[in-house]
Amino acid sequence: MTYAIGGGVIVDFADRNESQLDRLVGRIRTSLKKGWRSLIDTLNQPGNPL
Repeated sequence: MTYAIGGGVIVDFADRNESQLDRLVGRIRTSLKKGWRSLIDTLNQPGNPL
């Protein structure tokens, strides 16, 4: 349920269930996925050793 308080900020209580640890773990997972994807893309690049 979403409430507008005093015509200002909208407060969404449904998203308050996520803890700070959940947000941190989510950010770490996202950065690790991007890191692995970058490494795989780098290793898959065609190259000429000479």
